[in-house]
Amino acid sequence: MSFVEFLFKNGVIPSDKIDVFLEYWDRSKSDFVKGLESHLNIDERSTAILWADYKELPFDDLANLRFINSVDYASFKEISVIPFNVTNEYVFVAIAPFIDYENLKIFEGSILCVEEFRSLKVKYFVSTRNNILKAFSDIESNNPDIFQKIIFDAIRLQASDIHLTPLKDTFNVFFRVDGDLENYKTYNISSFDVLARSIKVLSNLDISETRRPQSGHFQRGSIDFRVSTHPLIHGENLVIRILNKNKSMISIDNLGFSKDQILYLKKIAKLQKGLIIFCGPTGSGKTTSIYAMLDTMDKVTRNIMTLEDPIEYQIHGIRQTEIRRGVIEFADGVRSILRQDPDVILIGEIRDEETAKMAIRASMTGHLVITTLHSNDSVGAIARLTELGISDSLIADNLVSVISQRLVKKASQKGRMVICEILKINNALAGLISNNASRTQLLQCAIENTDFKNIEDDMKQKIMLGLTLDNT
Repeated sequence: MSFVEFLFKNGVIPSDKIDVFLEYWDRSKSDFVKGLESHLNIDERSTAILWADYKELPFDDLANLRFINSVDYASFKEISVIPFNVTNEYVFVAIAPFIDYENLKIFEGSILCVEEFRSLKVKYFVSTRNNILKAFSDIESNNPDIFQKIIFDAIRLQASDIHLTPLKDTFNVFFRVDGDLENYKTYNISSFDVLARSIKVLSNLDISETRRPQSGHFQRGSIDFRVSTHPLIHGENLVIRILNKNKSMISIDNLGFSKDQILYLKKIAKLQKGLIIFCGPTGSGKTTSIYAMLDTMDKVTRNIMTLEDPIEYQIHGIRQTEIRRGVIEFADGVRSILRQDPDVILIGEIRDEETAKMAIRASMTGHLVITTLHSNDSVGAIARLTELGISDSLIADNLVSVISQRLVKKASQKGRMVICEILKINNALAGLISNNASRTQLLQCAIENTDFKNIEDDMKQKIMLGLTLDNT
């Protein structure tokens, strides 16, 4: 039953006016409200009460509004939804009449970011739009803090990082979205010191230290915020990495890999032993690709264990460990995991000789090891392992594959996709690696003896297929 039919059934709209109000309803909700007032002398408050009856919700005038410190009120103003009280069981929320219920999903997702509300339920009330706007105005006059608004918008826009950069008279806030740094807002510099101190307090950083870089983190519900400070001429630059551990896992079929590449990655994910390396610059999607690969594995019959810094996704059925400085590092973590009867080990990154040697040792002793390594391309990863003290023979005997990847924008410009090259280690390549062959020799062998295509070739193919427009 529509709202118009509800009003007619309850005698609010007379039969001779039903067509007029149906037209108002189809035209716009504001016209409908004006029609109720002009034709039937029904004011805004009465309309809100009627809407509450229609939705079987209580009505509230918000006369006893309670300010809740942990709520980012600014983020809800544009959707006419306001939390106005909290009990041990509920968060009370007022909504304006005719609210788009999709907006309530935005609200509930955001309220779950507040740790103290995670175990509560949302109880909805109806109020007038003017009451709600007045409540927002009262709150804004007493709570000018902009940080909650920045955090909310960054999450809403699916930003990976927040940058706060102080200048002489202003400070700029940037969001990194789909790999690009976008200017979010510019504020007066007078607000910066208070904002920076608030973030540092949240992150357990020294607020008196402004000359040296610091790093820390804080949490809001399931979202982890990694904070880094760096001294600039006009103050400290702050970068906040956003890690949503409950974000949806992306299937390996939807990352941008070609069909042949997907089949190959699924094939090597079933191997019992060996070393698989993903390489590429920071922000190239390596971790997402690895998680998607792990998600294809049988998590019932295989003991899959990880060492990560930090944990970016939580996967059911996988035993995940986060690196903690001074408590558990990568090399020590691998030693411990090897005593846990693992089948598959994810090492978040090989950063030093000790971790490299532990990764090789694990792959030698009947484990499938998946890791990341900093190198410019797939062949460069072999030289990097050599630099880290791994002998050519050990690399040749244990390395299965190197996947070098980048992210480029999709043709739709919404979201990004993988372009990559995959170096598949066969007998011919292993023989060259064990004999310390040059880069040129390795590339030539890969082209002649495998279906190797470099990352530029993968880009060109995806441009021709209309999957990406990026040709940089």
